[in-house]
Amino acid sequence: MSVLFTGPLEPFGQTLLTADDPRPVTTLAELLQPSRMDALLLGLYGPDLMPAHLPVLVSQWAKYYFMQVIPPLMAAGLVQEWYWPLHLDQVAVALDERGVPAGVKLLARGESLRERPVDPFQRFAGLLDDNLQPVIKLLSVYGHVSRGVLWGSAGDYLEACLTQLGRCSNVPLEKGWALLTHPQRPDGRRNPLFQAVSYVEQADGSAPRRQRRTCCLSHRVEWVGRCEHCPLPA
Repeated sequence: MSVLFTGPLEPFGQTLLTADDPRPVTTLAELLQPSRMDALLLGLYGPDLMPAHLPVLVSQWAKYYFMQVIPPLMAAGLVQEWYWPLHLDQVAVALDERGVPAGVKLLARGESLRERPVDPFQRFAGLLDDNLQPVIKLLSVYGHVSRGVLWGSAGDYLEACLTQLGRCSNVPLEKGWALLTHPQRPDGRRNPLFQAVSYVEQADGSAPRRQRRTCCLSHRVEWVGRCEHCPLPA
C-alpha cells in the first residue's frame, strides 16, 4: 500500500491503515448500527448535546469519516488507477480516544483500475454507490439529517482533495472533477455531488470565496460555530 502513496502523494495515504496496523477497528456495517452510534455520540458530545442536537452531531461525525476515506481512494484511483471493494462490511474504521474516525482499513483485496470502465461514475462506483451512498442513507435516517447536507460534506472534501491533487500531481483529474460538474449520472439519475462547492465573486474585488452548496448545520451548536465555507448569510 505504501507504494501507492510516495513523495507528494504521501499525505493522501495517511488515513489508510495497513493490514498489520494494531489499532482496533470496527466495520461500517457494525459501527452504523443505531445502538452503537447512540453510545458513540453520547461519549463524544455528552448528554447536553446528545440527543437534543442529533442532526448536527451526525453531520459533524460524518465529516470526519469523509475526511478519512475520500483522499486515499481518490488519489489511488486517479493517480495510480487502483481500486478496493468498499461495501460496508469491507471497510473498517479506527476511532480515536474521543470516538472520532481516525483511519480506515480496507479489508478486501485491491486491484488495478486500468481494465475498468472509463466513465467516471462507473469507475468510482465503489466509492459512490457501495460506500458513500449507504453510509449517507443510514446516517440520514438515524440522525434525522438531510441526505443533501451529508452529500454536501462529501463533495466538500472531494473538491478539496482534487484541488490538492492538482497542486502536487500532473496526472489528469478530469474523471474526478466530473463527479462534481455533471448534474446527472449516465443513467439519468441526479448527481448528489453536483456543484457541492462554488467560488463566489466578492464585491470588494478580493479573491472569490469558497462556499459549500449546503449548510452542514454546525452553526446550530454555539461551541461548534459556523464552518469556514458556510453558504448562509453572515
